[in-house]
Amino acid sequence: MSNQPYKTLEQEALICARCGYCRNVCPVYKVVGWESASPRGKLSLARQIFALNDQEKLTDEFIHRMSQCTLCAACSQACSTDIDLRCLYMDLRERVADMGKAPKGYKALWANLEANRNITTFNNKDRLDWAQDVDDPEQLEAREGAEVCYFVGCVSSFFPQASEVALSVSEILTKAKIDFTTLGGDEWCCGFPLLASGRADEARTFMQHNVERIKALGIHTVIASCPSCHHVWKHSAAEFLDGYKLEIHHTSEYIARLIKESRLSLGEMQARITYHDPCDLGRNGGVFQPPRDIIQAIPGVEFIELAHNRMQSLCCGGGGNLQTVDADLASAITAMRLEEIRETGADIVVSACQQCEQMLKAAIRKTGLSVRVMDLSQLILEALG
Repeated sequence: MSNQPYKTLEQEALICARCGYCRNVCPVYKVVGWESASPRGKLSLARQIFALNDQEKLTDEFIHRMSQCTLCAACSQACSTDIDLRCLYMDLRERVADMGKAPKGYKALWANLEANRNITTFNNKDRLDWAQDVDDPEQLEAREGAEVCYFVGCVSSFFPQASEVALSVSEILTKAKIDFTTLGGDEWCCGFPLLASGRADEARTFMQHNVERIKALGIHTVIASCPSCHHVWKHSAAEFLDGYKLEIHHTSEYIARLIKESRLSLGEMQARITYHDPCDLGRNGGVFQPPRDIIQAIPGVEFIELAHNRMQSLCCGGGGNLQTVDADLASAITAMRLEEIRETGADIVVSACQQCEQMLKAAIRKTGLSVRVMDLSQLILEALG
């Protein structure tokens, strides 16, 4: 990631040395193969449009290319001139959105968020429907003074397959005797889908709402199983805390601590396991070791690293709102990651992101590869027995 603070698109675009290092690591470019799909190509066009005021270059094709990005930030890490390309892409998307020229997929997403405060067409008051399968659903209703608030996120709240993550996290916290709650129907989308599609001001409204709800409940620890939710809470929502002390952890960090403190005891599991680093948790969030510590703490497990891991991890294809505009491209990116998983000979591939899990599962169903895909929380629950 860049060590320099992002300035403006115009300033950053003039820094680009056109070395092409970004092109070598970009998952979109690896699939599409056109220069206009590479970070360098997009930046060159953005420079002409905004730094040189050549508005004729703002074509429908460019807008589509702009949206063909998972915001994985592999390009930022590879950049020889230290440009924060992830931040630049979000700036670019905001400018295009302000001009009323965003892709149709973004507009449908915005409509859902405006109407329902989540990314789906479901009523937000139904956010706890997944909790009907826990022993005491009422314990998850928003409650003052709890030790921890579990911020569930839109995907785990409303998508049945992903709700297994929320159920697993809840059961793990219950087994560890953690006094926890959720925001229930008062939880709004974290705001990341808005940030990633060019609606930064609206995203701040969502962030502020969630922060104010936490303050009102007097809770000082928030955990999130979604890396994008975690990233927003950790890096974007802080401006609304105004001195309020709030610890923010991804569930992998929090549960790793519970295991270290002997509040959870993992049983034996005979399996060869590999781990896929989610982009927003790893490269963009700096959380690499806790998931590995958890996996390696399970007796009987043989842990195998993927060829590209940690900062060099390959994207699953599901980030940056890419699925809303180009689902085929997203799936093609997943297929590249699947080849590395195949090469490990692992029985189980684990991630710590519900989106990564969904993308990998879909690709494995399509290819028939004999490997289980699990979220880290599901693996932990299985090891707890």
